Amino acid sequence: MRALFYISLSLIAYVYFGYPLALHLGLFGRRRAFHHAPILPTISVIVPAHNEEANIEAKLRNILACDYPRDLVEILIGSDGSSDRTEDIVRRFADQGVGLISFPKQLGKSAMQNGLVSAAGGQILILTDADCFLACDTLRRLTEHFADNRVGLVTARPRYANENETGITRNEGLYLRYETWMRAQESARGILAMASGSCFAMRRELWSPLDRAEGDDFVLPLRVAEAGRINLLDPRVVALTRLSQNRPVALLRLKSRIISKDFRALLMHPRLLNPFRRGPLAASLWSHKMLRWMIPYFLLALLSASFALRADFVARAVLLFQLSLYTFALLGSTHPSRSAGFPAIPQSFCLVNLAALLGTIRCVTGRTTGRWTPDRPRRAPSEGHLAAPGSGAK
Repeated sequence: MRALFYISLSLIAYVYFGYPLALHLGLFGRRRAFHHAPILPTISVIVPAHNEEANIEAKLRNILACDYPRDLVEILIGSDGSSDRTEDIVRRFADQGVGLISFPKQLGKSAMQNGLVSAAGGQILILTDADCFLACDTLRRLTEHFADNRVGLVTARPRYANENETGITRNEGLYLRYETWMRAQESARGILAMASGSCFAMRRELWSPLDRAEGDDFVLPLRVAEAGRINLLDPRVVALTRLSQNRPVALLRLKSRIISKDFRALLMHPRLLNPFRRGPLAASLWSHKMLRWMIPYFLLALLSASFALRADFVARAVLLFQLSLYTFALLGSTHPSRSAGFPAIPQSFCLVNLAALLGTIRCVTGRTTGRWTPDRPRRAPSEGHLAAPGSGAK
């Protein structure tokens, strides 16, 4: 029990504090220089949509306002069995070169992306969500990294437009900044293996069809890494979205679904987890993903060991801390508030680890993640939201 106690405590501390510190100190490799220069390849902007009438017109105007040469940009919108006005709105932009591919039956995001990419002709694919809004220089900034032949994928920096809406969204915004900082550190060292699903660019030649159970923002960077290319994060490019899941149950469903898909994707690329073959990249995937998804199991082991060793001063202190954490999390769930009070932090911590527990169990038991149905607000983004990426990218 004593060994279980210290091993579990050490692993939890390593994932949340030790790994970020090791990145900062350069223990996972030194910063590398990557060449970027103004280039103008042909690009295909891929936008999957399911019942996006609240966002799709603003999204199209946002893309068309980008300062990339219009004759080099192909815009393809996929409608995944939409039953609202999404397709009618897209058709109004046909004279501006916007293409629509309608899937009468809802197939899911990955299947729809397969169909859209098969019809795309650009050298660079820009995969972006219908509720994601970008600064006018985004396309130029993303593509200039491909002047370096080592680079296979470039991702934007994600940000929430409604970060201060509730305690949940504020803590998600805080977590997103922590996560983005680590991704930036990994990117600088050439060991990044994930992207922001709201907006990223990749070489067309590296694309291969997605399985319905795979998430594009994780499996595609894994494939890029497996092909010996580099994934980069450009901190100048901000992908602004609205977090619709601003209540615990909705956010839990979202996170458990994502973790289930990502866990499955990582298990399907075991060679990337071999530190003897992939070195720092494998160590980073273990530290940033695999061990993090195992945190709920370490927490359960720590709770059991702490209780069994409660006569020991250290174990008793850790036990009391855990019980306090879970009590505050319960208070945060039973007394929701629009302000990000202290109970919201323990609540968010417990929520993400409960999602990891449910997501990994769902994966290993073979349960599917269900059909892709975005949870969107019933209103278009404000002009202030559209302007925000430019200011955030400075």
